[in-house]
Amino acid sequence: MSNKTVIKPVFWRLAAVVSLCLVIQVLVLYWIQAPAAQRHDEELQRLAAETQILSQAVQQALQQDNNAAAQQLLQQARNNDRNRAIYLYRLQGSQVELLQHTDNLPNFVPNPQLSNQSSQQQQLLLVNRLLPELPGYVMVYVRQLPENNVLPLLFAFALSVLIALLFVAALSYQLSQKFRLRLQPLVSGCRDMLERQQYSGTLDTQQQDDIGELAQHLNTLFRRLGQSQQALQQSEQDIEQLKQEVEQRIKERTDALETAKLAAEKANDAKSTFLATMSHEIRTPMNGIIGTVDLLRKTELSTSQFRMTDTVRESSFSLLRILDDILDFSKIEAGKLELEKLPVSLADIIEAVGRILVSVAYQRQIDLKLYIDPRIPDGLLGDPVRLRQILYNLAGNAIKFTETTPEKTGVVVISAELLEQNLEFTQVRLKVADNGRGMTQRQINYVFHPFNQAEGSVTRKFGGTGLGLSICQRLTALMYGEIQVESEPGKGTEFSVRLPMRRSDETSYLSKDSLSDLVICLFTQDSDNQQHLSDYLLYSGAELQIANSVDALLQRAEQFKPLPAKQQAVWLLDATYEQISMRELSTIITHPMLQSVKFVVITNQLELSDTTFDNVFYVHSAPLCRSQLLDGILIITGRKARQLQPQHKQPLHQGSVPDIEQARQAGKLVLLAEDNLMNQRVIVEQLNALGYAVEVADDGAIALEKWRRYHYPLLLTDLHMPNMSGYDLVKAIRKEGLQRPDDVDFTRIIALTANALKGEEQKCLSIGMDAYITKPLELQTLQTVMQRWLPLDQAPAPSERSKKKPDTEQSSPVSFSTLSSFLGDAPLKHQEYLQYFTQQASPMLQQATTELSNSNRSELRSLAHQLKAMAKSIGANALAEQCLQLEKAAEVSDWTALREILGTVQQEYRKVVAFIEQRYGPAT
Repeated sequence: MSNKTVIKPVFWRLAAVVSLCLVIQVLVLYWIQAPAAQRHDEELQRLAAETQILSQAVQQALQQDNNAAAQQLLQQARNNDRNRAIYLYRLQGSQVELLQHTDNLPNFVPNPQLSNQSSQQQQLLLVNRLLPELPGYVMVYVRQLPENNVLPLLFAFALSVLIALLFVAALSYQLSQKFRLRLQPLVSGCRDMLERQQYSGTLDTQQQDDIGELAQHLNTLFRRLGQSQQALQQSEQDIEQLKQEVEQRIKERTDALETAKLAAEKANDAKSTFLATMSHEIRTPMNGIIGTVDLLRKTELSTSQFRMTDTVRESSFSLLRILDDILDFSKIEAGKLELEKLPVSLADIIEAVGRILVSVAYQRQIDLKLYIDPRIPDGLLGDPVRLRQILYNLAGNAIKFTETTPEKTGVVVISAELLEQNLEFTQVRLKVADNGRGMTQRQINYVFHPFNQAEGSVTRKFGGTGLGLSICQRLTALMYGEIQVESEPGKGTEFSVRLPMRRSDETSYLSKDSLSDLVICLFTQDSDNQQHLSDYLLYSGAELQIANSVDALLQRAEQFKPLPAKQQAVWLLDATYEQISMRELSTIITHPMLQSVKFVVITNQLELSDTTFDNVFYVHSAPLCRSQLLDGILIITGRKARQLQPQHKQPLHQGSVPDIEQARQAGKLVLLAEDNLMNQRVIVEQLNALGYAVEVADDGAIALEKWRRYHYPLLLTDLHMPNMSGYDLVKAIRKEGLQRPDDVDFTRIIALTANALKGEEQKCLSIGMDAYITKPLELQTLQTVMQRWLPLDQAPAPSERSKKKPDTEQSSPVSFSTLSSFLGDAPLKHQEYLQYFTQQASPMLQQATTELSNSNRSELRSLAHQLKAMAKSIGANALAEQCLQLEKAAEVSDWTALREILGTVQQEYRKVVAFIEQRYGPAT
């Protein structure tokens, strides 16, 4: 293709138009400006002629020395024209002096020249003329031209623009027509291809210029678009095919996933069913074991046999605890564990856990301590059962892996601390710390893994499933908290559980002024107890003083001064672990300077609480609870009434069991619906031991028929039975009961089940049951439930005996009711123990007489204390009272009084011996 282009002709045409416009504009401006320049030249010539004539006239006046005439000539020549000014100068030496002049022109300063010249300076016409006959004289004539008129210029510019626009319009029209004709084939061809979406055609390319080249490029572009279109169509087909394949695979995967999900759900349901069945099947024989053991313990057993029943009972409950751990872990794994949100008291929960574990701690000689931050309110929302479970697991592990050695006392501290609180939430931290064996970092890394313990031998040495800490961690996570552990081998371990707890409408705080106006002197040598007790007392508003030694305490007693009437003194003495001896304690309590002081003694020795003083209140540290401590201080100071001692648990039925007809007529006949023969036998034995007559139905259908014939006042039913389940039995009884308005006999229904899964109790109550008991049945639990829903009336014969018995026991030296509470109702065991008492007490009394003769108060007091404990164990209450008096008197009384009291003790002892020999004969 040639190099001919469209751009060149267009360029030359535009250049010609622009040049023509510029020429026209120059001509117009020249036409406007030429007359003005010619007029200015003419005016300058006239001004020069006038200056020539004026200079000759002024010269004559000056020759005649007539300056006034010269000035007048100048004024006449100016003729009051403001645009004119005339100046007359004279050369004096080297300076030019102004002689005469008219009014000045504004903004003009004359510059006289000693020569004849005429010139135009911008808008000024200037003429310099020398006076020919007066050398050194020069006249300057100035005229200001009028300002130029801009209208002609504007006219010239407008005319130029108009002409240029006309030329441009004509040129544009010509160019547009030319380009339209040249581009029309390209535009129509492109339009046709785009409308038909067929890019296989070609455009006209015969023109040998830029437009022809553009057509060729467009043809190339269309060919490529056509190829791209074909490739796109092929790609769409491939994508559609791939989409179908993907959808097919997704459908296959979805079906497989759905199948796997259904299989997993079935497996999970099967696991839940298996666990529920396992729980039921394990608890069913355990019910027979524990129930039978409870009944066996009420019979006549030797000491070794009784201990073996303890082992069987504890082993059974250990197996149940393992089963509960497995059930909890399974529910957590399945995501089916639901937490309750109830107002709870962390103080009550921690104290309850401490009371449960204190016996285990006592057996392992572990010092168990509790601390509850007094700032933590009651009424925070939480799950009390799960909180108790977390603390029980952590504290149980701490006690298990902590031991007391001759070098170190094992200590376990359960505490609750307030971290932060706002209007809605309270952040608390529960801690369980011990000074036991500790763990390495490697052991800490997997201590929360299920079925793992810190070391392989632990499971065999200490027992357990390894699920406790894993359950604690997962329960904490469900409560939106976190659990952490810090440990160092040989120094101990600390588990901390951080929990956010929402505040409820029942939120309440410990009173800050309950101990106001009390001055409390705290004695303790235990740093933990000092910190905990100080926090409690200071928070409650008491004024606190601390003594850390017995000498400091005695010195404070000597210096004690009575307080003002509004204040009251209380001494809080920590007597745990022999921090203060009984003698020192008695000395302080009976100190003459402390007669107005009230004492609260913390002790872990039960025998100390037997030493009674009116101004002393004993708080047992088993373990030391905040509520007990504050109640003790309030009671001893008269701010709270002393609670009555709880009555003993109701003993088992001692009379004969009524037969079926007697119980039916008395309205006390019990119906038992149970399909397991072993459970039938055990439960019947338990109910008979409690004094109830029982009829048994082997399944729910038989039980319903029996109930229709006689409306039993109480029905005990298993939930899972053949023919008719316990649920269906209850529904049928409640439905038929509603249809019999004339029937006033209402049947109480109690569920007996081995299913311990959560929600079972609520399900039972919702269908009309009155109570729910989980197998295995403990005799005490069964007795409590039966006494609530079907209390027994006292039989006449036992009633007469019970009326006569106290009078007999009041006159008898030995109380057999007390003896039975320790040994049961076996007469042979009573005889053996009473004769053993006489054999042991006689030499002790002889030794007491010897110690009295030797004036040894401490040994005498110790012997009196031992005799008192032995007398109480056989029910020799009068002898125990005299031994108590001897024990008290051994510290403070004179020797004459001691001999009298010892004589009384010997007299009471002889009464006891005579009674035993009279009843059982002399000891062999």
